[in-house]
Amino acid sequence: MSSKPVARILSRRDSALHPLLERAQYLQQLTQALRDSLDEHLAAHVTVANLREQTIVVVTDTPAWLTQLRYQAPTILRLLKTLPGLQKLQKVQLKIQPVSFSSPTPPSRRANLSVTSAHLLESAASGIEDPELAEALYRLSQHKHTNKQ
Repeated sequence: MSSKPVARILSRRDSALHPLLERAQYLQQLTQALRDSLDEHLAAHVTVANLREQTIVVVTDTPAWLTQLRYQAPTILRLLKTLPGLQKLQKVQLKIQPVSFSSPTPPSRRANLSVTSAHLLESAASGIEDPELAEALYRLSQHKHTNKQ
């Protein structure tokens, strides 16, 4: 079985997800048109999230930018109504959608044992009859703290 790029699968007209891909691309085009017409500082914080019936939903990431958008809502509506297919647009709905950052992965913590603790673990490993436990203790003993401080 060969792997196919996801984009190629989605872009096939017979794909069940093709309409979703087209919708996402259309919303990206609207976002770009909106950003092109706004001040560059505000534009970086604006995304067209949805278009339903006669309402377009525009999201931003903070209340401060939402306030700026509210002042510009009539201008935004006029601008978007000039785009093909949006002549009947009646309302711009503004929402806050904070940017979600995945929390950074904490650095992996490696056990750092003192030389004395490492020797104790090696000694314990040599006296244990369970081979799996002995091996685990021996591996743990290898995490000696080697940095000179």
